[in-house]
Amino acid sequence: MSNEERAEWAAIALNAYRSEAPRTLFPIPNEFERVRLGVVAAEAMARATRHNPADHVVNDYISAELIIGDLIVYVFHLVDDKVTPDQIIAAAEEMRTPYPVTLTALCTVAAADAGQTAAMLAALMEAAAHFGCDLPETVAQAKDFYEEEKAEEEAEQDA
Repeated sequence: MSNEERAEWAAIALNAYRSEAPRTLFPIPNEFERVRLGVVAAEAMARATRHNPADHVVNDYISAELIIGDLIVYVFHLVDDKVTPDQIIAAAEEMRTPYPVTLTALCTVAAADAGQTAAMLAALMEAAAHFGCDLPETVAQAKDFYEEEKAEEEAEQDA
């Protein structure tokens, strides 16, 4: 699979997220709503990428680790030419912090037309944490995997 395909899978999740999320970034949905929206996005991506219907549901630690972990990688591919993984992670973290919030990273990401994607990432992070994932580890592994995939594809193009 190509990185372009991975970005397309994230776009499927983003469309599902947008269909149920508030149209604007503010007010930021509460924690429980972020969990629900994260599950909506993850399950939409799972239906598009996994053949077994049993793998279409996020309802426990294992399904969250697998499906949400993959989707976080795909999110990085979706915003590849707009913002860095660190920028979108920082924006998502800002959206998960209790009020009052500082939205410096979110403003940077929104200016690059990736605000809704950052909001979806915040929802995915909230859902992963809800199901007991080690969030810093999940995000770090996703970022490392994204960087490996990107390097592999660039090496193939240079060959």
